Amino acid sequence: MFRCVNGELIIPPAWEELRALLADRDAGVVYVIGPTDSGKSTLCRFLLGKLAGPEPAAYLDADTGQSTIGPPATVGLVFCAGKPARLIQTFLRFVGSTSPQGHMLQQLVSTARLLDIAREQGIRPVIIDSPGWVEGPVAEEFQIRMIDLLHPDILVAIQKDSELDGILANFRSRTGMTIRSIAPSPQVQVRSRAWRARYRQERFRTYFSGNITIGIPLSGTGFHGRIPDSFRNEDWENLLIALCDQDMFVVSLAIVEKLDLIEGILHIRSPPVDLSLVASVQVGSIRLEPGVEFLTDE
Repeated sequence: MFRCVNGELIIPPAWEELRALLADRDAGVVYVIGPTDSGKSTLCRFLLGKLAGPEPAAYLDADTGQSTIGPPATVGLVFCAGKPARLIQTFLRFVGSTSPQGHMLQQLVSTARLLDIAREQGIRPVIIDSPGWVEGPVAEEFQIRMIDLLHPDILVAIQKDSELDGILANFRSRTGMTIRSIAPSPQVQVRSRAWRARYRQERFRTYFSGNITIGIPLSGTGFHGRIPDSFRNEDWENLLIALCDQDMFVVSLAIVEKLDLIEGILHIRSPPVDLSLVASVQVGSIRLEPGVEFLTDE
């Protein structure tokens, strides 16, 4: 989040230099890495707005905790074109958590599959807003694997000193990859964990504000993700799930209301959805109570 002066965002010179670099290079994929509250999302949206034109540009939001394209726990891809940039198309994948921890495989695959769509359609540049999970050996290894898998043309690190150098060192000799480090904008406003939790709660409340109760047949429906160890109703109740199409892209998110093995029905609360599009159910680790309050991420 940013503080604005007189209602306007002050653009740091480093951002303008980065925009010029991307325009001159006709960049393909740009991966922006930095800790939470470093200004990643604002930088990504700035670049998208500047680089989108008659030909579309793409924004891939892989920060499931502070997601802006879809609801929390999802990775989203949008194509935008025009001046000002307008949204053309949206795609969502479900990770199942608001953090990559415990869901690293889902995060890696979801981000890679969305990037595949942009590459297959020839959309460039693709600006990737990465998860803010960067501290500690597990987080560093996760980020290294993300960058290795996605193989961006430009790697942008937002860091105060050299805190991300342990990650960047693995790619300084990689052919075809340019690395740029920039300082966080002085306008960045640090948000508390409580504020971020409220943000996610509000996003969920908005998403499920018009939910209806429907049933998904267990027979013939695929299940994947963080499937509970048992089929007792209490192990499924209030779990956040995704109703997925044949390619495992999100048709809709839903909340489990009841698992009825006798009827062979999974009763859920969801925004209105075309069930003919649903081929599988991906189970997450978040539980939401009927009022869509954030409960636990197991």
